[in-house]
Amino acid sequence: MAPIFQDVNLYCLLPELVLLTGAVVLLFVRGAGRGSAALPVAATTVIVALAAVPLLWGERAVGFGGMIVKDNGALLAQALLLITALVSFAAAADALPERKNNGEYYSLLLFSLVGMGIMTAAGDLLVIFLGMEILALSLYVLVGFLKVVRAGMEGAVKYFLLGSVASAVFLLGLALTYGATGSTQLVAFTAPATMPALLPAAAVLLVVGLGFKIAAPPFHMWAPDVYEGAPISVATYISVAPKIAAFVVLLRLAGESAGPGREALTGAFVFMSVAGMAVGNLAALRQTSLVRMLAYSGIAQAAYILIGLPALSAGGAAAVSFYLLVYMFMNLGAFASLAHLSRRRTGTLRIDDLAGLASRAPGHAFALAVFMIALTGIPPTGGFFAKFYVFKAGIQAGYLGVVLVAVVATVVSCFYYLRVVMVMYGEEGGAGLRGLPAGVTMLGAAIGVMVVMTILTGILPERFLQAASAAFPLLAAGM
Repeated sequence: MAPIFQDVNLYCLLPELVLLTGAVVLLFVRGAGRGSAALPVAATTVIVALAAVPLLWGERAVGFGGMIVKDNGALLAQALLLITALVSFAAAADALPERKNNGEYYSLLLFSLVGMGIMTAAGDLLVIFLGMEILALSLYVLVGFLKVVRAGMEGAVKYFLLGSVASAVFLLGLALTYGATGSTQLVAFTAPATMPALLPAAAVLLVVGLGFKIAAPPFHMWAPDVYEGAPISVATYISVAPKIAAFVVLLRLAGESAGPGREALTGAFVFMSVAGMAVGNLAALRQTSLVRMLAYSGIAQAAYILIGLPALSAGGAAAVSFYLLVYMFMNLGAFASLAHLSRRRTGTLRIDDLAGLASRAPGHAFALAVFMIALTGIPPTGGFFAKFYVFKAGIQAGYLGVVLVAVVATVVSCFYYLRVVMVMYGEEGGAGLRGLPAGVTMLGAAIGVMVVMTILTGILPERFLQAASAAFPLLAAGM
């Protein structure tokens, strides 16, 4: 009997194999997964996996009967995910207490990277689901990793319950796709369907299931509680990494869809975008906790990115890719700044705690101000051009009404983003943060790099946009 897969290609999974090896070492090798040795082993694993990305660039390696397609889009996403993990490691170095099970923490992070790598390179819905579950199971445990923190355990339970529902919804969409096309491969969306009436429902269910990963309505309720209850290093990671992986999958779905499925996808994208902008921005206005404010901010930011998905024919793929790149820099920087400021601090960091920070720690205040200005979308930061390119694609594709809503939502966001800047520079506070870390640390260096890249993407946006276009050439051509 012939084997099921005649084109097994482990080379296309080289970064995932490196990450899997490191995760297993941290789990089962006693010396590597304990105490201070865990972080160097995990960081080395991620750096080696990152070094493997250029080896595959431009090759479009295909394996396992087309179930894995490691093209430039998947490699770009994987590079962003690995960079996100390194920043999260830097935050965890100070946020985690000296515990004997830190090896398990870093191992779970590596397993989640394996899941997202599979998601972004998948050419089949079943493989996407497999990657989603590997990611989800790792994150459920990481959110409640500090078992002594009650808010973290509550957040983990909410995350698990809503995540289970989202997985079931995605699986139902997968089943309907198979019933409509007789296949679970993404290319089946462009082929004539045997039961085309099922395709709209299948497309909507798939998008809703993936919408959980980007905290888009109706599966957005978990984000504030999870971000606030989880260790700050985990919140830093969750705020960016799953969004990147999910948006790459959504880009592929949008690019492969045709006929009734495309119309259903477009409707789902528009609904989630408008609802996310309304929910995220209005809820963020009422927050006093910095982490919860950034959680609702993340819902709004994902809603802006969604505008580019139905506008692939107008350059939406490049706009989405560029936005994800800038979002990684500015949102990672914002959460990393909170991690740096809240070291050795118990309780939730509030906006009022930043009063007078500019006079006591001007470097920290400047970095956080840059990230807030970028998230608002003010030049000369990359956040301005990220929104500009997405809005431009939306207008050219005929979604002027959605873009107008986005512009109004951006104006609303000025009130809570710039409030942070005003508190740091315009108020005096003697009871704010004390005992701020002095000198250069690994996390402080990472924040500095994020500041530079946030500004650089605003000064040279065309260079980064061209790189994003090259990652998704077929989608950029309006496939």
